[in-house]
Amino acid sequence: MEAVNQSDRRLRVLLIGRHFWPLGSFDDAGHLIDLATRLHQLGHHVEVVTPRQANTWSEQFQFREFAIHRPLRIFRSGWTSRGDRSVGKYIKSLRDWVCENHASADLIYCDGATEECVAAVESARKLNLPVVVRVAGFGAASDLTSSDSRRNVRRCISAARDADAVVVNSASVHRRMLSEGYNDAKFCRIPIGIGRVPDSSLHDKAELRTALAKINGDLHVFDTMSVVLSVERMCQDSGLMKLVQSARILSERIPGLQYWMIGDGPKRDSIFSHLKGEGLRQAMAMPGSFGIIGDLFQAADLLVHAGDDGYQSHLPQAVAHAIPLVIANTEVAREFFAVSTAEVQQEIADGRFESGIRWFEPQRPRTLRIAIESILSDIPAAQRQSKELFKRMHSLRDENESLQAYVRLFRGLVQDRNNSNGHRMQGA
Repeated sequence: MEAVNQSDRRLRVLLIGRHFWPLGSFDDAGHLIDLATRLHQLGHHVEVVTPRQANTWSEQFQFREFAIHRPLRIFRSGWTSRGDRSVGKYIKSLRDWVCENHASADLIYCDGATEECVAAVESARKLNLPVVVRVAGFGAASDLTSSDSRRNVRRCISAARDADAVVVNSASVHRRMLSEGYNDAKFCRIPIGIGRVPDSSLHDKAELRTALAKINGDLHVFDTMSVVLSVERMCQDSGLMKLVQSARILSERIPGLQYWMIGDGPKRDSIFSHLKGEGLRQAMAMPGSFGIIGDLFQAADLLVHAGDDGYQSHLPQAVAHAIPLVIANTEVAREFFAVSTAEVQQEIADGRFESGIRWFEPQRPRTLRIAIESILSDIPAAQRQSKELFKRMHSLRDENESLQAYVRLFRGLVQDRNNSNGHRMQGA
């Protein structure tokens, strides 16, 4: 039988990640959903492994015509030192499950240097398969950053270093890994891409808001209201807290604001209580997580984003939907949008935003109000600027180029592994 050209052969890729649908309000979930979907659309055989967040969740289902496996339960309360909730038990169980069920895969990919990547690397070694690990996130939201819920960072990053390739999405993450001594890892830099949004059946914003209100009554707004959207994790170190702390003053200065706060997290109840105590109960909606958040970007008037989380999926989607952006002046934001500190500071000082982004200083609430007012005072102009921003960002971060970089990486590793095993891949 004649061998199939390797550039045409369908790959069998097992993708592993901490979050997946329906947790689209987790930034890493959005990235994994998008990567798996686009690999499937290219004709590759894709299966995803992710933990269940509750016992009521099904262990397997089909998502966009490919299989999602949730063989293990992960507990939101965190890890214990021993027993069924221990890190060691989880890693061993996941490794054993992968080895028993996916020996026929061509490659294992883990979408984060979390505990799952330890299991991914160990199972790949047992199965003699190439393995790729992505060090996910940026800045304070990076896999490199320790937190109360990430006590195993050093172990996870060390496991990632042993992978056949380590994907990093930015120069800053790459530099940080080198500075922390991981210079022997096989790095591959693939930027987060920005794609084009497919045409929606609902183009009118009022019609879209009506449709969303029928799905969730909390999203009902009157025609005179302006919707401020936030899609950030509801936790203490989230950028969302900047908006929460400024909400009352913003509402006093700018009549008719309606806040849509999408997502979930441990601070959800306290955020709700705080805003209710500020007299904003009728001006806010906290409908929880959305599996797909594109409609929200089209229905809102602007997006406020202040934290380091969100640059893997949420902000790229927002740019693609051309929603006017109000962005905190942070190192992560400047790197993502490819602007200098001087440029951002000048726009904030002048109150004239020529780049298509309304910047604000997180420690100066007045700059947040000015940024929002500059959009609401002339929404059509802000929308035109947002479309120009999309064109610029798409040229810098073409999603198709990023996807092809993943495919080339995967194919190269599979070919190298087969060559080292002394045989050629045969056609199906």
